[in-house]
Amino acid sequence: MSYRFIKAALLQGAIICLVAACSQGAINKASSSEWLLTDALYYNNKPVNWQQRRVNGCSTCLIQNDSVLQPEGITRFYTLYKDGEWVAVQEQSSLNVIRLKLPLHTPYLYVEQLGNGELKLFNQQHTYKTKIGEVINITFKKQLFSIVITAFTLQDEKNAALPRRARLNYTALKIK
Repeated sequence: MSYRFIKAALLQGAIICLVAACSQGAINKASSSEWLLTDALYYNNKPVNWQQRRVNGCSTCLIQNDSVLQPEGITRFYTLYKDGEWVAVQEQSSLNVIRLKLPLHTPYLYVEQLGNGELKLFNQQHTYKTKIGEVINITFKKQLFSIVITAFTLQDEKNAALPRRARLNYTALKIK
């Protein structure tokens, strides 16, 4: 074998690997971009209607709704699954707590209103600041989530024990 033949074969192999890597990156980017969280959750640029059992355009998506009656009031949450995997949740809570009811654990964040209009999200490990309508990215146990709070009104005094009565509406999307 000549040196030129080996060099050409190596160059051809490198080009094939580069094309394969680029196309795999495009596939991953496309699958992760089918979901978008802004002021609401969108699937392929169409808003998700949480009141329906199915997501428009997604044959493998299912929305389950549940209600929990607590002394503080009724909490309603809608959990979206795709291919049986947890994707997102939209919750109307009677407490100042964001809870992500995942299959193996339930991470949570308390929500408080700060004097400057910002919201403080916190638990024992983390503290974040955001605003109503602003998407924030948060990591729980090496999983990234985007969360947007669309409404928050505290109904208890600020010095009441946690959790406090509130009206809290939020949507959370799991980012892969």
